[in-house]
Amino acid sequence: MIRASAGAFMWVGRGVECTTTAVAALCLSLLLCLAGCASPVGDPGGSRSAQPVSPGFVQATQEPVAGPIPMPLPAPPPYMNPPPAASLPTTANPQAPEAGPVPAPLPTAGESTGSFVYFVAIGDGGSRGVRFGCGDSLVAVHITTPPGSDPLAMAMGQLLAPDGTASRAGLYNALSGSALRYVSGYLDGTTAVVNLSGSLRPGGACDNPRIETQLAQTAVAATGASQAAIYIDGNILADVLGLH
Repeated sequence: MIRASAGAFMWVGRGVECTTTAVAALCLSLLLCLAGCASPVGDPGGSRSAQPVSPGFVQATQEPVAGPIPMPLPAPPPYMNPPPAASLPTTANPQAPEAGPVPAPLPTAGESTGSFVYFVAIGDGGSRGVRFGCGDSLVAVHITTPPGSDPLAMAMGQLLAPDGTASRAGLYNALSGSALRYVSGYLDGTTAVVNLSGSLRPGGACDNPRIETQLAQTAVAATGASQAAIYIDGNILADVLGLH
């Protein structure tokens, strides 16, 4: 009984061993089949996956050749229209200023020049000249001076000389009763400075503005100054007239 039981036990044990071996072999075959299905066909390594190819992509078949990079060409200059040619005027411009009068030429050597000496038209009220003083008129009388002479000295000489120039013109000279002579004169900026010497004898109260105006206007006309300063023996004319 013991032997039979032992033999039966051994047979059962061998059957179990065979069954275990068969199951192991079947599992191994199944794993190999699954591994073969996972690998892509045509890729023996199975290590790289196929990459999608983008449209228009061309794979390079050669390595690029190294060499100098060409410099880019400069851009062409922009086209510019040439400026239109200026047209010549065919008619005179109506807005252009008209030509002014041509100034008279300066006197040349050998020609006579002149100046103005001022006398008085008593009580004229400005009819013959500029009204001033006691309702009188200041009248300019033109005198001729030789070329190269001092116009201020010549004009003052005529004003202070008792030759009757004023009376011949029907005018009055308030300096005719005085004994004055011209000493010197010059321009100080825009002021004509005149130095006289001698004695001053006005004929009345109205002679004071006449004497002052005659001397000043004659000096201004001869020098082109804007005002005059008259001195008698170093004293200003206004002070000398105030003493009379």
